[in-house]
Amino acid sequence: MIAGVAAAALGILLRLPAARGVPKHAEYAARWDPSAGGPATAAEVLGRLGLEASGAGTACEVRYYDLPAPAGAPRGAAVILRRRVCDDGTAEIRLKYRTDRPVDAWACPAGLHFSAKSEVDVGLGAEAPSRVYAYACTVSEGVPPPPLRAVAKSCAARMTRVSARSADGRQLKVEEWSLPGGARRLEISRTDADEVDALAAFERLVERLRAAGARFLAESKTELGSRCP
Repeated sequence: MIAGVAAAALGILLRLPAARGVPKHAEYAARWDPSAGGPATAAEVLGRLGLEASGAGTACEVRYYDLPAPAGAPRGAAVILRRRVCDDGTAEIRLKYRTDRPVDAWACPAGLHFSAKSEVDVGLGAEAPSRVYAYACTVSEGVPPPPLRAVAKSCAARMTRVSARSADGRQLKVEEWSLPGGARRLEISRTDADEVDALAAFERLVERLRAAGARFLAESKTELGSRCP
C-alpha cells in the first residue's frame, strides 16, 4: 500500500513541468534503530537481502560543524558541514544545503576548490517518502577551509560502510552508525535516477527489511550524528 502511494505521488511530481535547479538523481535511504527490531549489523542486512559485500568496507569518523551561511547558499536553506576521516587515510569535507524546494541559483564558496553536486534526498520512514533537495560542495581535505569559520561540534560518530550490488544491477550501501551517547543506527541507501521505477526498486528492499522487523525512522543522519550528549 505504502509503495503504491509513494510511486503515485512521485509520478505526479515527474509529470509536472521541470523547474530550474531540479536534480536528476536521488539518494534513496532508510534507517532504523536495531534495538527496536530488524537486522542489527550490515552482515545481517545483506543476508536478509540475499546479497554479498563488495570488498572489505570502510570505517570512518564523522563530525559535524556549526557555521554561518556562506556566500552562495540558497536563501532559507539549512546549512550543514560535515567532516569524514576514514581509517584508509582518506578525508572529506562536505558543505550541504538542504531545502524543501528546488532552487534556481546556488554556488559553492568561491576559491576553495569544491566540487558541486545536487540530488534529491528521498527518505523512507514510517510514512510516505520525504523529499528534500540537497546541493553539496565537497573537497578532499581533513579540516574545513578557514574562510568558512566553522566550529566543530563537541562529539563525533563512527560509521562503517559496505557496498553490494543487488540483483537488478543497482549498487547498494549499508552503513552502521555508532552515535554520540552510545546509540546505534543502520541505514541502507543508493543513488539512482529520480524516477518512479527507481523508487519502487528501492522500496522492495525496504519492505523485505520491514518484514524482518525493521521500524524505519524519519530522522536524517545529520540529525542523528550532530546531537551531542
